Amino acid sequence: MTDTAARSPTNILFLAGALLAASHLANEWVRLDLPLGPVWKCSGIVVLGLYALSQRAILVGLGLLFSAAGDVLLELDGLFVGGMAAFGLAHVCYTAAFITIIRRDGLNKSGWPIAVAVIAATIALAIWFAPGQAEKGLTIPATTYSIIISIMVISAVMSKAPLMAKLGAIIFMLSDTLIAVGMFAKQPVPIGSVWITYAAAQIMLAWSLSRRT
Repeated sequence: MTDTAARSPTNILFLAGALLAASHLANEWVRLDLPLGPVWKCSGIVVLGLYALSQRAILVGLGLLFSAAGDVLLELDGLFVGGMAAFGLAHVCYTAAFITIIRRDGLNKSGWPIAVAVIAATIALAIWFAPGQAEKGLTIPATTYSIIISIMVISAVMSKAPLMAKLGAIIFMLSDTLIAVGMFAKQPVPIGSVWITYAAAQIMLAWSLSRRT
């Protein structure tokens, strides 16, 4: 990237969003209360969404904005399912973006082994998380969400999207799996691992899919 490109308004918008998103990792220790905590949490993702929209990557921008809404809803009491639904809509947008690439460029036939592995992992995790989901009364929404994000990842690896976009999709699934491990399997996960993987995934998706024309 040249100095001029680095200083362009849209790239500055991307960098601002990426830095804001990454900075929220500090909230693992700061623990800001409402409303500052949720505002900080979603701010970077909102800016990344605006960056995508500025690049006319409408589906990606909508996916990021739905994700930002999900970030806020997950922080509010009694709205966990609403947050899950918002993220589900985000993944529908990302899936549509990857399908658009498939329709234009064709299938990536070498992605089949990874797609099969995603299906196998989804089934195995569903079995592992089932008791915890039933205990919390979240079997149907959690299973539905798991299917939606799995389809998103499969569409990513079966497309000819940039490698960064495919990795972003896979890392997003990893981030959600870490949440489920803590919530449903009641196993500890490394501090900050959920946000690190989530922010990285969103940054990778925002950059790679917004710049593919």
